Amino acid sequence: MLPKTAERKTALHLWAVVALLAIVLTACQTSVGNASTAPAETEAAAMPAFAESGVLPMDPLAADQSAPPARLEIPDLGLDVDVVPMGWQIVTVDGERTTMWAPPEEQAGWHVNSAHAGALGNVLISGRQADGAAVFAPLALGSVTSGQEIWLSDQDGVTFVYQVSEVSEPIPITGATDEEIERAAAYQEQSNTAKLTLITGWPDFTTTHRVFVVADFLGALQ
Repeated sequence: MLPKTAERKTALHLWAVVALLAIVLTACQTSVGNASTAPAETEAAAMPAFAESGVLPMDPLAADQSAPPARLEIPDLGLDVDVVPMGWQIVTVDGERTTMWAPPEEQAGWHVNSAHAGALGNVLISGRQADGAAVFAPLALGSVTSGQEIWLSDQDGVTFVYQVSEVSEPIPITGATDEEIERAAAYQEQSNTAKLTLITGWPDFTTTHRVFVVADFLGALQ
């Protein structure tokens, strides 16, 4: 039996072969059915979409075939940061004691009760925007926008691609309304789809609010 890492990488390669064969077969059928198709058009039709984008479309991995995230990149911003499992601390909010995740000073922090990289579910990653290395400062500054890609590599070195679909308005931490509390909690809930949610404070010089960036799973990086 192959080790889990080799087994997962073999599965990714099989996805690539199947996708390529399907596209080439479709192109051949189109060519036979329409002999007048120009050579340039036929060549373009035969080119697999993931060869252009660098993304191999695939289904999300099962939990037992996935691994925790280890690195996060946003190519458009030049952001490249390590991701480590994150603990929590007890704090007082609005006079009540509660638990709060404690993002590391120099890295981004993965919520250990959330999904793995490339897996079905919601991968939650928090980072500081003001203290330490302020790795998520671009989120607080509004530099992350819809359509941008986020690359998330797991501990086995496989890189998965997500695309930003939503950037929330800042949501208050202290004095939040019930509706705002529910909205913040909803961003952190697990999901029956594969997505990535980044969390940081706002504004960039202190932390009075939270900002959430949601990105949808596209596949694996070629």
